[in-house]
Amino acid sequence: MRPFLAAVLPLLFLQVPLVAQHDHEASPYAHTQTSEIPTLNDDEIAQLRNGEGMGLARAAELNRYPGSKHVLELDDQLGLDEAQRALVAAIRSQMSGKAIVKGEEILRAEQHLSELFESGAATQAAIACITDHLGPMRGELQSIHLNAHIKTVDILTAEQVTHYVELRGYGDAAPRASGDSSTTSGSP
Repeated sequence: MRPFLAAVLPLLFLQVPLVAQHDHEASPYAHTQTSEIPTLNDDEIAQLRNGEGMGLARAAELNRYPGSKHVLELDDQLGLDEAQRALVAAIRSQMSGKAIVKGEEILRAEQHLSELFESGAATQAAIACITDHLGPMRGELQSIHLNAHIKTVDILTAEQVTHYVELRGYGDAAPRASGDSSTTSGSP
């Protein structure tokens, strides 16, 4: 029996790596293959189409520069007056319009990028041409969202900004250091 085990045991251990090779998880991109634009998932496409923030203005949001969308959602708790509400709604509308246009440009570039690879025609030069434009487009989209936060903070009082920070759960609601226009200005 021992000679049999001595011959069989090494063969069993050789099988372990083969089993492990087939026990891997699918790529996190596998589900995007059926997406309208395979380089993006369905949520990313919808957010770009709808002018949504996608976290692009996080630098503003986390540093006491409220977002127009959330200010409008919290208007009763913040005690916005009619003039403030109208101004914030105008900022939101303008930002949304610009973000949708820029989002569509990004989607077209992503579609082109995907098509190049899908067709087998991808070259370094062709990819550089697309990505050299795609990078700045993404930066412009982020700028659109950040600028809306800058415009929004100027419409609110210091108390409203502090209350916004508390309502959004950002912890320390203390005003920023000197140079903070939102802690000294109120409604325009």
